[in-house]
Amino acid sequence: MNNKPKILYVDDEELNIKVFQLTFSECFEVLTADSAMKGMEIFCNDPNINFVISDMRMPVMNGLEFIRKIKSVCKHTPCSILSAYQQNPEIMNALNNGEIVDYLMKPFDKGAIERLINRHINDTTGN
Repeated sequence: MNNKPKILYVDDEELNIKVFQLTFSECFEVLTADSAMKGMEIFCNDPNINFVISDMRMPVMNGLEFIRKIKSVCKHTPCSILSAYQQNPEIMNALNNGEIVDYLMKPFDKGAIERLINRHINDTTGN
């Protein structure tokens, strides 16, 4: 049985998905989706997802729109944006109102992401 925390990573670029999965698969069970729609499908079919990370700029639905849909299903799941673009007012508002727990920049810092996920998983599970 797998006792690793389960995270969902959503990005429309296949290379980013592969790098993320390879980087974090030792620490976490990493589920991936190449679109927000697919991410919603995975999230809605797996109640054991502990953390969600999404790219910001994706076709059809951006990362914050996706996270708002996630929050409408389960408001307690911690979510974060990982993007190559600087923060903007929409991101700042999402941080300030608690829609996202952090905004991370690409290229990502492996240790920072591990600490962020573990801190929020422990907060939500009471460990």
